[in-house]
Amino acid sequence: MDIVLGWKQLAAVSLICCSASAHADEFHYNNLLIGDRASGMGGAYTAISDDASGMYYNPAGITYVTDRNFSASVNAYSSQTKRYENVIGGQPFVRTSSALLANYFGIIKPMGDYKIGFSYAVPDAVNEDLSQTVRNVPSAISDFDFTINLNNRDNTYNIGPSFAAAINDNLSFGITLYVHQRDILIIQNQFLARVDGTNQWTNSYFKLNETGLKPIIGFNWSPVEKLSLGLSVSNITLISSSAIRQDTCSNSTTSGCDGDDTTVDPFSVPTLTSFSEKRKYPTRIALGAAYFASSNLLVSTDITYHTAVTDQVYGDKVSTVDAALGTEYYLSKKWALRAGLFTNVANTPAIQSGVTSIEEHINLYGGSLSLTHFTGDTSVTIGGSLSYGLGKAQIGTSSTDVQDASTFGWTMFLSSSY
Repeated sequence: MDIVLGWKQLAAVSLICCSASAHADEFHYNNLLIGDRASGMGGAYTAISDDASGMYYNPAGITYVTDRNFSASVNAYSSQTKRYENVIGGQPFVRTSSALLANYFGIIKPMGDYKIGFSYAVPDAVNEDLSQTVRNVPSAISDFDFTINLNNRDNTYNIGPSFAAAINDNLSFGITLYVHQRDILIIQNQFLARVDGTNQWTNSYFKLNETGLKPIIGFNWSPVEKLSLGLSVSNITLISSSAIRQDTCSNSTTSGCDGDDTTVDPFSVPTLTSFSEKRKYPTRIALGAAYFASSNLLVSTDITYHTAVTDQVYGDKVSTVDAALGTEYYLSKKWALRAGLFTNVANTPAIQSGVTSIEEHINLYGGSLSLTHFTGDTSVTIGGSLSYGLGKAQIGTSSTDVQDASTFGWTMFLSSSY
């Protein structure tokens, strides 16, 4: 069925940027798995964490690293596609993001009864270039062609030291103190060309830099042989945050850029807004259990809880509960196979009809698989993960229309450890 638009609905089309690209993926917390062994097990690693990536999941686990020196590096390529149905003229709106990055590096050194370490992690990275044209969109006033160009960069970095020590033979404690850095740059142009010869152009520029601290406190407890329990708690507290936004619009008709027929000036002077409000982040609580069934088989599970967040500037977020299940099996002394299942639940409320400016709600479910080869003191791992989800979204900020939405993502990684 054709969608016929009036002038005010055309203005809503020009506001797609506000709801579709204001953030990279603010709607999920489990966007990238970290570490080679942990990634292969779907992130079910809180009760294990006995290698370099343990500094990210649960620093208490590095107490059990026995090597004099231990390091690991992971290089990953990730891609994500979001598809929104029936957005403009009954046609879909598709966004694709990809990133190639070194998403983890860590090194651990024993110091007597203690372990110290240093790690670098990239828990979220978006590199999005979008160019899409929708032609011959029917309108009550004048049919039009709609073009959107979007460049979106959103990267988060964690870097800092770790410390761990054994409290007794069965209980250990650890802490990681990350410096949190996040950089966002979004540039978007939209052009609406009408059949009657008139047109409308809008440009939006958004840049944000924030710095903070992310302490991770962890415990690891082995109450009985073959069973390990882990707990970690973390939260990001911002020290500084600065953001600027500039919006410009040009409309060749006297209806104005906002679709208001009373506006006589068809061109809006570029408006520049700066603000320094600090985003509020949730507290993350992860509880894990691992069962060492034999020298060849390990099974682990994680439950992760993120608290709700009230933030008038960047939007409220509901609490979430995610789960992960992983296994590791040694095919031989030189080969290990790992697999995992995980969830990535949306931190937004379920979308209701008849309301505007609602953030998308898509729950994701995924799986991972990896293979490791050991040679002497080194190992090489290759693996990947897939995730998929269906949900709802609202693209136009001035419309109550709700679109069906889907997300598909995949990651491939290659790592080496010593």
